[in-house]
Amino acid sequence: MNDRLSIRTNREYIMDPGNFPMLVERLKEEHVQMREQLSEIRVMAASLYSLEDCSIGMCKLIELQDLILSLVEELEQHSEWEEKELFPLLQSYLHPTTALSVSRSMTVLEQDHDLAKRVVQAFVDGVNAMKVPIDEEFLHLMASELMTACLILLKHFTLEEELVYPLTDRIVEQLV
Repeated sequence: MNDRLSIRTNREYIMDPGNFPMLVERLKEEHVQMREQLSEIRVMAASLYSLEDCSIGMCKLIELQDLILSLVEELEQHSEWEEKELFPLLQSYLHPTTALSVSRSMTVLEQDHDLAKRVVQAFVDGVNAMKVPIDEEFLHLMASELMTACLILLKHFTLEEELVYPLTDRIVEQLV
């Protein structure tokens, strides 16, 4: 029975240089997908400013709450994957000085992520506490909270991409 499947540990999978381009592709695809979701949420939140019927706004806030909570869940899974798989492999390809600098930058980026989560939580808490009927001021406040969270997350993606993409692209070029 020489045809047995070999079982590889996650560490072996992660450290296999042949897997790095696939990890980079996944990173970029997930960022594009989450950016699109953020854009959709921002447009929907901005539309709350032009609503004439606040009762429709209640339904829109609940819909937006579902969308942003779903996105945050995806973002959490994405961040965990980056920390456990992508970034350790990326660090292994970098010169120690560069790796330390990247690590410090990632710590700062994590603060953006945490800030966005706090703003999202303020939005969710506001929606959960809304009293019927809602007024225009409340609707605008909730729209503003959500748009702020989206902008923080978009900034987070942009900064991460500006830091990580050049490094990953250079490594992928050297591997192929």
